[in-house]
Amino acid sequence: MVGTGVVGLAAALGCAQRGLRVRLIGPTPRLFDAGEDVPTRIGGGRPARFDPRIYAISEGSRRLLTDCKVWAQIDPARICPVSRMQVAGDAGGRLRFDAYASCAERLATIGEESALLRALWLGCAMTPGIEHVPLRFHTATFEGGGPTRIHLAEGTDGAVTQMECDLLIGADGKNSSVRAAAGISAHAKPYGHIAFVANFACEHPHDGVAYQWFTPDEGIVALLPLPGNHVSLVWSAPDALAPQLESLPLPEFQQRVTERSGGVLGALEIIGDRHAFPLRRLVVDRLVQPGLALMGDAAHVVHPLAGQGLNLGLQDVADLLRRLDTRESWRDIGDLVLLRRYERARAEPIALMRGTVGALAALFAAPDAATRGLRNAGMSLLDALPPIKNALVRHAMG
Repeated sequence: MVGTGVVGLAAALGCAQRGLRVRLIGPTPRLFDAGEDVPTRIGGGRPARFDPRIYAISEGSRRLLTDCKVWAQIDPARICPVSRMQVAGDAGGRLRFDAYASCAERLATIGEESALLRALWLGCAMTPGIEHVPLRFHTATFEGGGPTRIHLAEGTDGAVTQMECDLLIGADGKNSSVRAAAGISAHAKPYGHIAFVANFACEHPHDGVAYQWFTPDEGIVALLPLPGNHVSLVWSAPDALAPQLESLPLPEFQQRVTERSGGVLGALEIIGDRHAFPLRRLVVDRLVQPGLALMGDAAHVVHPLAGQGLNLGLQDVADLLRRLDTRESWRDIGDLVLLRRYERARAEPIALMRGTVGALAALFAAPDAATRGLRNAGMSLLDALPPIKNALVRHAMG
């Protein structure tokens, strides 16, 4: 297993809990400092600090983490359920999702990457059969019918450690070294957006509501609820606007966000700093070959407007674990027939999510009046059709 992010740790833990011996290759996760920067009283006093990387965790992902005995280890004071979501178009369109109306406990759960990493890392440390190898993956030799030989680099002296495995899982991110070593092509395409993320204290309670605005010139703005009166911003700004937002002093940036959100939560006070990163789509030629499986960002990267990137990766894990649970007793875990079952199971969900978010991003980037009217009318029409809307909610929840 190469990769010590959320997806890699979840896969390592799930495999070990099924009696497999796992070598977890990669650095120790850098956990957000939960010391004096994170007061225990989130609901009062000075604004609490949160990890800059925030995820909307679907119910399907929450089930996986529960099955892996990880979810109960996450501090409930550091997560926030989403009860409703309100989406506004750029010309009067409205779309509202409600957990109660969909007969669900919640639409999603907002949590910090560091909280997930901490719980998963503890789970891996406490589970027999997982050995952490804190070295850098260098390359691998695939023998076809035999074990895969892995080459690991040690420090700066050029020394190389070798080991063998029956199944190499690459969960080492969008610039995957495992994918490159296997000779699997990846095709990246910029979305033309820069994502700005930051956390804020808000003047008014958010009541567990997530907000999203599609705008004609400023991209896609989302506010996700955090514990207490706090929210996380994800602003997917067009490339042309990004330098202006990046150059704004923080007080002016927080005022810009307050205005862009229409003051729906009152005045917003930025906590910590803002972070920016370019958005791109990543499509790989295949997810598997004999003795190898890719998952997470090593296998796919999609636009964050639906907040489903991590969930796609965790469902990769869940699907692979299901294939391992149902494999024939005589079939090796690196057998291509078994791995192709995993690849086929993931093909439709990945393609559907990639197509949906890509089409939405392109649709709302179109500047002409006819397209603008059509997309906003479509949003309002969908909002008036509860059965279809609730079916979409159940599908997104996984």
